Amino acid sequence: MPGTSYPLASDGKVDEPVFVFGLGDITEWPTHAAKDTYNKLITGRLKFPSFDVAGNHDSGGLSPSPTIHDWLTRRHKSLCYTFDAGGVHFVALYSGYDESLNSPAQPITKEALDYLRSDLAKLAEGTPVVVGTHLCFDAITNKDELVDAFGDANVILVLGGHYHKASANQYRGFNFVQLPSPAPGSPDEFTVFRISADRLLAVPFDYRSKEWISNEKKILNVKIKGPVKKNVNEAVLTSKPGATIEIGQEAPDFSLPGVDGRRHSLRDFSEAKILVVVFMCNHCPTSQAYEERIKKLVIDFSDKGVAIVAISPNDPKAVRLDELGYADVGDSFEEMKIHAQNKGFNFPYLYDGDNQIVSRSYGPATTPHVFIFDRERRLRYVGRVDDNERTEKASVHDTGNAIEALLAGRPAPVETTRPFGCSIKWSYKRDSAKKALERWANEDVSLATIDEKGIRSLLKNDSEQLRLVNFWRTRCGGCVAEFPDLIDIHRMYRNRDFELITISMDIPSEQDKVLSFLKKQSASCKNYQSSLENPYELIGKVDWPGIMPYTLLIAPGGRVLSRHEGQIDPLKTKRDIVGFLGRHYK
Repeated sequence: MPGTSYPLASDGKVDEPVFVFGLGDITEWPTHAAKDTYNKLITGRLKFPSFDVAGNHDSGGLSPSPTIHDWLTRRHKSLCYTFDAGGVHFVALYSGYDESLNSPAQPITKEALDYLRSDLAKLAEGTPVVVGTHLCFDAITNKDELVDAFGDANVILVLGGHYHKASANQYRGFNFVQLPSPAPGSPDEFTVFRISADRLLAVPFDYRSKEWISNEKKILNVKIKGPVKKNVNEAVLTSKPGATIEIGQEAPDFSLPGVDGRRHSLRDFSEAKILVVVFMCNHCPTSQAYEERIKKLVIDFSDKGVAIVAISPNDPKAVRLDELGYADVGDSFEEMKIHAQNKGFNFPYLYDGDNQIVSRSYGPATTPHVFIFDRERRLRYVGRVDDNERTEKASVHDTGNAIEALLAGRPAPVETTRPFGCSIKWSYKRDSAKKALERWANEDVSLATIDEKGIRSLLKNDSEQLRLVNFWRTRCGGCVAEFPDLIDIHRMYRNRDFELITISMDIPSEQDKVLSFLKKQSASCKNYQSSLENPYELIGKVDWPGIMPYTLLIAPGGRVLSRHEGQIDPLKTKRDIVGFLGRHYK
């Protein structure tokens, strides 16, 4: 569906879904097996969070079963609850089902109406509201009471299920949409919604014929006072974060994209007895030092009801290249996917780098920083993983000890420890990253002449540094194309025992041209130009086969770690470099 054009006069296209709103009858009857099947669907197969309302089939008929109700309460803290998305306030409104009426038509209960009035009274004027409840328009017997409960609130839509068929209605100026069901014997359709600043569009789509439904009785296309798009508050981006949450506080909610292609929310872990949230990142050497230990915690405790999720809090635009000296990738979401796959992460790894709202609500001080929550999602331990980032020297395993104690019904032996690692790259540090680029761009760029003897000496590498040597020339398209990657590598590892050396094979008379190119690239590394009129005379005399570009990675003492003909693979080259230099502090 995403990317499909809407029908009618609408000029929009279907966006990627952000969440699922289930309107009840999660199960035919509320058994544990049925609940487990549904839970696996929404926390495993779905790529985005699910918000759910209990229906009459979830309540056990004449003998109400607490199975689904208890599960929903664990997920959402209450059977009636709210959430916000895209500038819209959503109300999940549970209304009890009275079997003694012997009718599928039912009133919205007084308790539900009281909850709705109380919630709407707290909203800022004009906030667009969507109410979702199991009972559909045709089944609600007290529509006037429901509409009266809206008061002056900007309720743009009421969603209902129950009758397994699609319809669209307007009642006293309010929009009601009755959603179809995927149950056997029901119509082969679902309703797609588009909520914009001034219009609400609801059109069913037949998922077997892959065609929009044209029945006007099932379609809404009306003007509304929808959400107003708000720009990211620059004051928030440039402000320093608050304090770390304290022992006993509730886990702040989150809904974040994971490297597995899903959006994960706090609700997804509602079945876990213990929830461990670890703030970590790709580039930090301390964070990397703990990756295997975090994976081991998953192995040790996952079958005991413990869920572990990691969140990267860093704004990738706030990370300087020279802060990546112990890594092969940065902290962007795409690089997180690469890193997680390379390291074989066995836990969800989520990205919060765009606005850092979730990270600010938790208040991590470093990467890594561990937060452990009990069954009620109250914080019971916060701090370090253990007492030493070198695995063999760790003797106090604070995180593991806290988990074991909580599983046994005891408090954590120590509730708070001081975390250590890399500072969080909050967005206010973007200026530092920008200034670093400006500083490097203004560094001196020089070019020296080198002969055959000098090249042989360079390749012997009698220095204490790892050397990346690149043979190139200005008329070589591949050489020019890969040069920015080489400069990034130079900036990443320049503060370690590493140096980039470029050797131009342009003829001596083109020295000005070579230097001009190097200056445009801000190549403040060591740069040489062959003194030979015919550089191909070097073939067979030095480790250069006459191909350009040609790149050698040479360890101190002259051992060649890698040779590459043609353009380098930047990621592989970085992995070779950091594989030799090390990913952790020694």
